[in-house]
Amino acid sequence: GDHRDLHSFPTRRSPISYVSSFISASTGVSAEHAGMMITLVGVAAAVGVALGGIANDRYGARRVQGVTLPLMACTFAGLTLLALALKPTPIYAVAPLLVLWGLSAWGFFPAQQHRVIDVVGIGHAAVGLSLNASFMYAGFALGAAVGSIVISAVSVLWIGAAGAAWVAAAALVSHCLWVRAGHAESRLSAT
Repeated sequence: GDHRDLHSFPTRRSPISYVSSFISASTGVSAEHAGMMITLVGVAAAVGVALGGIANDRYGARRVQGVTLPLMACTFAGLTLLALALKPTPIYAVAPLLVLWGLSAWGFFPAQQHRVIDVVGIGHAAVGLSLNASFMYAGFALGAAVGSIVISAVSVLWIGAAGAAWVAAAALVSHCLWVRAGHAESRLSAT
């Protein structure tokens, strides 16, 4: 099986559970008004899933995952770096990172779903995608738990760094699994 999803879901979900608190703490905007900033993530997510699908069709799942995961890691790290360096962090500095977050996190989904179908086969696509969704929801919960630990141990401003660490680990695991799959395909084609 392909365990790439197990590692990637907490990556995107550690920050999302606490984004309102993060925006409030970093920019000084009230948590109630942070919703407008969160809307940027949602709009970018809609665009990201469309662009991710187009990119997947054109360049393949491996390349899309190879771009979206590192972009997401840099975005999350950037959120924490800005929050720590600029107090309060200007909204105009946070907004582009929120857009990149939505684009990269949701641009990953079409490639991920394509990979799941490739691994399980079209005849088992419904089961594979259902399991994929189950891992997604488990990742939401795990990401929220990790986020709460980070907030308790350090502060909400470090939530981006926690997300970046998970994404970097997911990118490494993903790369290793793709390399392993490529070696296996090479051995099969050689026989």
